[in-house]
Order: sequence, then structure tokens, then C-alpha cells
Amino acid sequence: MNAPFSYDLDTAVGYAIGHTAHRLKMGLRRAFTAAGHDVTPEQWVVLYRLYESQGLTQVELGERTVKDKTSITRILDRLESKVLAERRRDANDRRSQRIFLTAAGRGLVEHLVPLVRAYAAEAFADVPPEDRDHLRRILANIETRLDAMPEPKDPA
Repeated sequence: MNAPFSYDLDTAVGYAIGHTAHRLKMGLRRAFTAAGHDVTPEQWVVLYRLYESQGLTQVELGERTVKDKTSITRILDRLESKVLAERRRDANDRRSQRIFLTAAGRGLVEHLVPLVRAYAAEAFADVPPEDRDHLRRILANIETRLDAMPEPKDPA
């Protein structure tokens, strides 16, 4: 490889973050499956955000879960088919829908929280709490910087 154009992917921070996030999601999915739950980590995040705030719009839910419109629609379709969430027409804006957990959805979140905590405790067992706090601050700083950067323009 030509030295000026070389790039070491294995030492790239973004790659490391993405790789670790992917491994965490895969492990959480396995933990859900082992406990008999057909829920993906992406669905879990949506369920949990709805548990925190019932009646969000799809746009609000997308913002709180950092998911695009297509992904949120797909996840909600799946959660509705499992009778864990439901869309209801907004009484004040008929073009908008609000999302609510069903009783089964609320119960599932309450059942999964201890499982998620146990998985996280095991996954981060070798990382002292102060290092976890530091990592959260670093990631928040990166996210703040990314929010301040201009969006790249799509090719015309």
C-alpha cells in the first residue's frame, strides 16, 4: 500500500466504537433469545423509550432512538404484529400518529430490564465504574462535536 494513502482501520476510533457496539447488540440479542424473548436490541430501545414516554410521535421516537423514519416504521410494524405497541391517530393532528405500549409491551419492558442490567454488568465487568463514566463523557463530547458539524451535501 502507498504510505501517504495508508489507513489502519484497526486503530480507528470510529471503527472500534462501531465494532464494539455491534458486538454488544449481538450479545444482547443472544441474551434475549436465551431467555425466550423474540426481541432485537433495536426493538428493545424503542420499547424502552415508549415505556419512558407513552404517546410519542414517530418523529419524536426516531429522534430519541437515533433511528430514521424507515427504520422506525419497520420496528413499529414488527412491534404491532407482536401486540407490544400500537399507533393511535393524534386527536389534535389527524396526519400524525402517537405510539403507545400495550399492557404486554409494558410487561415485557419490566421483565427485560433486569436481563439487560445483568447482561451489561457481565459485558462491562472488567471496566471500573469511573472508566465507564469517563467513556460516557468522551462519547457525549464526540456526539456534541458531530452535532455541530455541518451535514455533508448529497451529490446533485
